[in-house]
Amino acid sequence: MIPKSIFERIIGVDVYIHIKDLSEKFSGKLLEITDDDLISLEDKYNNITYISRKDICVITERR
Repeated sequence: MIPKSIFERIIGVDVYIHIKDLSEKFSGKLLEITDDDLISLEDKYNNITYISRKDICVITERR
């Protein structure tokens, strides 16, 4: 599992997130980390996706 401190440093940054056992990546701006360890991600259409922190295997910054 990726440490919570890494996610706290990149709040407000555009990222790509890869999920375990899925061949799909999610992209958007990292909005917040909830108390339940859910990552909220806002895409370019202002849709918000919640992803469990323990399911994330790779996170990269978009450029």
